[in-house]
Amino acid sequence: MRRIIAVTLALTVLSSTWLLGSEGATKAKKAVKKPAPPPASAQMQKMQDQLNQQQQQINQLQQQLQQSNQQLQSAQGQIQSSVMKATQDAAAAQQAASAAQQTANSLNSSVTDLKMCCADLTKSVTVLQKDVKELLNPLAIRYKGVMITPGGFADFGAAWRSRNDTSSLSSNFGGLPLNGTPNASFSEYRTDARNSRVQFKFEGKPNDNVKLTGFIMGDFYGTADPSTNANQVNSWLFRIREAWVMAQMKSGFFFAGGQMYSLWTPGRKGVLPDGMMLPLAYEGNEIIGMPYERGAQFRIGKKFNAHISAAIEIDQPELASVSSNLTPSALLGTQNSGTDFPVGNNLPVACCNQTFLIYPGNSQTGVGGAGATSASGNLAAGAAATMVSPVAGLQSINGGLAANPVPDLVAKVAWDSPTSTAHFEVRGLARFIRSGVALNANGSPVNTNGSGQKAIETTSTMIPTLTGGLPTATAYKSVDMNWTYGWGLGISAVAPVTKKVDFILNANAGAGSNARYNPGGGNSADFTIGVDNSGTYMVKPVRGYTGIAGLEMHPAPKWDWYLYGGNEYYQRTNCGPLYSDPYGQLNAGTGGTAAGTCMGYGLPKTATSNPSNTSPNRDLWEGTVGYIYRIWRGNFGTFQTMGEYQYIHRAVWQDASTAVSSSQFKGSYSVADLALRYILP
Repeated sequence: MRRIIAVTLALTVLSSTWLLGSEGATKAKKAVKKPAPPPASAQMQKMQDQLNQQQQQINQLQQQLQQSNQQLQSAQGQIQSSVMKATQDAAAAQQAASAAQQTANSLNSSVTDLKMCCADLTKSVTVLQKDVKELLNPLAIRYKGVMITPGGFADFGAAWRSRNDTSSLSSNFGGLPLNGTPNASFSEYRTDARNSRVQFKFEGKPNDNVKLTGFIMGDFYGTADPSTNANQVNSWLFRIREAWVMAQMKSGFFFAGGQMYSLWTPGRKGVLPDGMMLPLAYEGNEIIGMPYERGAQFRIGKKFNAHISAAIEIDQPELASVSSNLTPSALLGTQNSGTDFPVGNNLPVACCNQTFLIYPGNSQTGVGGAGATSASGNLAAGAAATMVSPVAGLQSINGGLAANPVPDLVAKVAWDSPTSTAHFEVRGLARFIRSGVALNANGSPVNTNGSGQKAIETTSTMIPTLTGGLPTATAYKSVDMNWTYGWGLGISAVAPVTKKVDFILNANAGAGSNARYNPGGGNSADFTIGVDNSGTYMVKPVRGYTGIAGLEMHPAPKWDWYLYGGNEYYQRTNCGPLYSDPYGQLNAGTGGTAAGTCMGYGLPKTATSNPSNTSPNRDLWEGTVGYIYRIWRGNFGTFQTMGEYQYIHRAVWQDASTAVSSSQFKGSYSVADLALRYILP
C-alpha cells in the first residue's frame, strides 16, 4: 500500500515539473513580443513554493493514509473481534440450542410421562367414580366372585271381554265362547296383580375364556292356595317361569339347561336362552300364531361370527290331545286336558268315578247319559252312548305327562345384523309320538264289556260299555302299542323398516307339533287316536299351520306402539279307511254302523248335536293394537302404562247337519287391556 502511495507522489511531482516546463516554453515563444522574464531566482522560489505545497499535500495524504491504516487496523481488529465473538456466540448458541434440545426432549418425555400418568389417573378416577356410582346406585350385587342382578316388576292389570271365558289376564283363545252358548251372553271384567314378576341373574367368570350365567324368574300364576277367597283375598301361588344355567366360551360355543323358552320360540337375537322374540303385547297368553313353550330342555350351540349362530336342543316330550268319538277309555301314555277324556300316565289304577267325555263337543252334566241303565252311569250293551261315566280305574291328571320314547328335537340357524335390529332364522322340530291301550286277555280294552271287541266295532250294538268294576293291578294282560312321528318347520324375522319401525314375521307348519307350542292349542290336538279295519289302534298326528305378522314402532323414547295379526289352523284328521264323506263320517249302513259314528280329530258328534266351547278348533285368528308409555324413566327404574285392544275369532269343525246353524260353530269377542307397571332398573 505504501509503495502505491509513493509511486503516486512521484508521478505527481514529475507531472507538475513537466507542466511547468511546458508552460515555460510556451511563454518563451511569446516573449518575443513581451517584456523580459523575471529572474531565475524568482522562478526557483516559485517552484520551491509549489514543491512545498505538494509536499504538504503529500504529508496530508500520508496522514490520511496513516489514519486510514489505523482505521483499517481498527476495523480489522473489530472485525476479528466481532468474528471471534460471533464464533463464540455461535458456539454458545449451539451449546444453548443443544441444551435447549436436551431440555425440550426431557420436557417432552416429562409431558409424555405426565400424560400417561394423567391417563392412568383419569382411568383410575373413572373406575373409582364408576365404583362409587355402582355402590351408590348398584346395578348388581357383588357376592364373592358372582354378580347378582335383580329384576322384575310390580304389575296391576285390568281386562274387559265382550264374552265371558272365565279367565284372568290370560285369555282362553282355544275356549272362546261360541255363538249360542250361555257365556256368549255375558261380558266379563277382571283385575289382577298375578302378572307381577321377580327375577335374579347370576354371572361369574372362572377365567377369561368362560362366562357362567344362571337365571331364575317367577310370577304368581300358580294354582290358587286352598285359602283363596276371591271375595276377600287372592292367594295366588308363586310359580317358576324360567330357571336355567348356561356356560359360554370365548370361542362362541355355549351350552345351557333348565326350564327356559324353547328354541322353537322365535328369537330377536342369536340363539341364546334370553334372545327370544316375545311380542310387546300385554296379553298374558301372548298372540295367536306366536309359538312358544317353556319347559325343561338342554341346548348346545355356537356363535360362528358377528352374523351367524346355530343351536340344537332336546325338549321334554309332552303331547296335547283331544278325544275323538269312541276313544278307548284305557288309553295310556299321553297327556290329556283333564276333562275331555281320561288318560292314565301309568297302568290303570283305582281312582275315582268321574264323568268323562267321549264325544268332544258334549258338556259335562253329571253321571249317566243316553243309554245309561243305572245311576252309576254304567252302559248296557247296545246303548248309543254320547258320554261314558264313570271311567273306573283311570286316573285323570290335568296336564299330565306323556310317555314319548325320546325327547323332542329342535334345531335353529339365525342371522343377525351387528349394526341394526335385523334378525332372520329358520328352525325345525322332530317329535316321536306313541300311545297304547291296555287290553284284557281276550284283546278287549280294559273296562269294556269284555266281549273281545276293540274300541270301535262295525255295528252299533258292539260299542264298548263299562262293567263298572275297578281293575286290579293284574287285570290287564297286554298293551296295544302304536307310534308315529311329528314334525315342524318355522321361519321368523325382525326386519327394520326405518330406524324407528320394525316389521315382525313368523310362520310355522307341521304335524303333531302345533297344539302344544301355540297359544290357541286348547281344544286342539297334536295327535288323534283311530283304529283300522283290522282293529289295530292308530296314532296319527294332526296337521296345523300358524303365523303372525306385525309392526313395532318406537316414535319417541317414551312411546312404543305395536300392531299384530295372527292365525292358527288345525286340519281335520281321520284315522282308518272307513270314512268317505267330506266330514269324515262313516256312511250309513257301512258294516251296519249308523251315520255319524266316526273317529279322528275335527269330526262331528252326531248329525243333530250342537257344538260347545270344548269342540275341536278349526281356525283362530286375531288382530291386536296397543301402546306402551313410559311416564318416568331413570336409574330409579321405569314406571309405565300399557293399553291394547284385541279382536279374536274362533271357529270349530262342524258336521253335515242342516238342523244346526253354521253360525253356532264359531264365535268372536273383543278384549281391552289396561295396566300400570313399575319395572326395576
